[in-house]
Amino acid sequence: MLIVLILLLLFVLKQAPATKKARVFSAVYTAFLYVSGVLFFYNQANISVGWGNALLPITDFPMSGWIVIGTALLVGGPVAVMIRMIKEKKIKVALVLTKRNWVNLIFSALLIFGGALAYTSSLWAMKGIGNMRVDQIVFAMTQPLTGSDPGQIQAFILQPFLQALLWSVLVLSLLVLFTTCSIQFGNGREYRVKQFRSRVTLMVGLLAVVSGISMSAKEIGYADIKSYYFENTEIYEASYVDPKEVALTFPKQKRNLVYIFLESMESSYMSTELGGSQPYNLLPNLSNLAETEGIHFSNTNTLGGMLQVPGANQTASSMVAQTSGLPLRPSSGFELFDGSGKNSAEYFPGAYSIGEVLEKEGYNQTLLIGSKAEFAGRDQYFQQHGNYEIRDYYWAVEQGLIPEDYYVWWGYEDEKLFDYAKDTLNELAAKEEPFNLTMLTADTHFEDGYATEETPDLFGDQYSNVIHASDRQLKEFLSWMKQQPFYDNTTVILCGDHLTMDSDFFDDLDPEYQRTVFNLFLNTDKQQVADKNRQFSAVDLFPTTLSALNVKISGDRLGLGTDLFSDKPTIIEQMGYDTFSSELMKRSKFYDENLLLSDEVGN
Repeated sequence: MLIVLILLLLFVLKQAPATKKARVFSAVYTAFLYVSGVLFFYNQANISVGWGNALLPITDFPMSGWIVIGTALLVGGPVAVMIRMIKEKKIKVALVLTKRNWVNLIFSALLIFGGALAYTSSLWAMKGIGNMRVDQIVFAMTQPLTGSDPGQIQAFILQPFLQALLWSVLVLSLLVLFTTCSIQFGNGREYRVKQFRSRVTLMVGLLAVVSGISMSAKEIGYADIKSYYFENTEIYEASYVDPKEVALTFPKQKRNLVYIFLESMESSYMSTELGGSQPYNLLPNLSNLAETEGIHFSNTNTLGGMLQVPGANQTASSMVAQTSGLPLRPSSGFELFDGSGKNSAEYFPGAYSIGEVLEKEGYNQTLLIGSKAEFAGRDQYFQQHGNYEIRDYYWAVEQGLIPEDYYVWWGYEDEKLFDYAKDTLNELAAKEEPFNLTMLTADTHFEDGYATEETPDLFGDQYSNVIHASDRQLKEFLSWMKQQPFYDNTTVILCGDHLTMDSDFFDDLDPEYQRTVFNLFLNTDKQQVADKNRQFSAVDLFPTTLSALNVKISGDRLGLGTDLFSDKPTIIEQMGYDTFSSELMKRSKFYDENLLLSDEVGN
C-alpha cells in the first residue's frame, strides 16, 4: 500500500500546477482520499488493520491487493481529471469568500461531519460489535476514555471516525466546487456562480445531519430509543426492595467469599450436547465442575445460564448489577452521565451493595483486576460501596510486579492476575477477619481475545483458543485454592459479566438458540437446589451470593433480585423475560431521583 501511495502521489504531483500551494494541497488531499478509501474498503471486507499495518499491504488477505490497486485508480482518475480541468481553466474560482461565508461553510461542514459520524458510529457499534443495545451505547459515550483499551479507541478512529471524515470531505468538496467555482463542461455548457449561496450550504448541512441521525436511529432501533428516552416504567416502585431495610442474619462462622467476574463468559461456549452452541466444548473444566461439583443455575434442563438484561450488559454495569441487585444506566434525561450522581465523588449513591453488607459484618475486601480500575468508575463504586482495597494495573506497577512501561491488552494478562490472586488470598487469609476477594478477568474480551505465546492453537480460531485457555487457567487456580487451609470456609462464585461482543464469533449460530451468561457456585452448603429451567438475570446474583454464604434473607429478595436458592420466583419468572427487559430499558423517575442521584430512597 505504501508503494502504491508513493506512486499515486508522484502521478498527481506531475499533473498538479507548479505552485507550491497547489502541489501541497493536491498531495495532502490525494493521500487522505487514498488512505481513508483503502481503510474503508478493508473494513467492508472485514480486514483488520491497526496503526502498525495501516500503510502496509495485508498479505494474509487475497482481497487486500485488489483493494490497494483499485482504490488508487478510483482516487487517482477523478483527481487527475480535476487537476487537468483547473490547468485548462475549465474550473475557475469565481468567488472570494468573505468571513461570513467561511463561517457558514465551516458550520455546514460540522453538520455534515456530525451526521456522517452519527451513522458510521452506530453502524460500527451495532454490526462491528456484537450484542449492543442503546443503553450500552449511551453508557459508553458518557464515560471518560481514561483506562479504556487503546485497541478499541484505535478501532474507532480507523473505522467510523475515518469513514465519517472521508464522506464529509467528499461532500464538502462538491459543495465548495459548486458554490465557489464556475465549471466549463465538455459539451460547451458552463455552470456559472454569481454569488455564494448560504442557504444551499446550510440546507446541505442540515440534510446531512438529519439523514445521519435518522439512519443511526434505524441501525440502533427506533423501539429501543423510544423506550429509553420517552417511555416510563414503574417496575422500581412495584418491585424494588431496599436492602438497607431487610433483615440479614449471618451464620456464627462467617464464610469467606471469592467472586470471579469472567469477561464475556457464556455457557454458549460449551458443546451442543451439553447445552452450548459449539461443535466442541471450549469449557471442559468449567462444564465438568458444573455437572459434578458446583451448583450451576440454568435456563434449560441442560447447562445454560443467566439471561442478559439492559443495565447489566457491559462489564461495569454487570458488576454493579450482580453486587447491588440494580441495573446501571445513565440518567433517562438528556444530560451526560459520568458514572456518578449529583456530585462527581458519588457513584450510584442510592444503591446498597454486597460490599456494604460485608463491610458492616467486618469483612476485609479487595478488588483485583488487571486493567485500570478507574475505567467506567469501577474504583469509585467498589471504594464507596464496601471500602474495597483496589489492586489494579496501577497497583501492580507500584508494587514492582510489572515494569512501568508494561502494558498489554487492557493492562496485564490473566496469567499474572491469577498469580497475584494467590498472594492476595494468602494475605487476606492470614488476618482474623473473614474476607471477600472480587476479581475480573480480561483475556476473553472482544475482539478475538488476548492470546499469549503460551496459548495453544487447538481450534484454528484465536477467540476459541483464548476461551479454552481461560478455562484451563481457572481450573489451575481453583485446584490451588482447594489445597489451601482457608478453602473449607470459602465459597467461590464464578460468573460471566455479559454475553460476548465479539462481532463474528456467533455468525453461524441458530437464531432460535438462547445465548446465556455462565455461572457457577462452588463450596456451598446448599442441597436440593432448583437449578434447572430458571429464568434469572444479573440482579438476582446479589441475594443469591449472600445466600450462598449461608446468610438468611428476610423475604428472599434484595433490590430487584431474588435468592435463587429460595422457593420464590424471580421477577423474570413472574413477568417474562421480554417484559422485564423492556421495562428495564424504559426511563424511571424513581430510579433517577432515589437510586442514581440520591443516597436515601424516598428523598
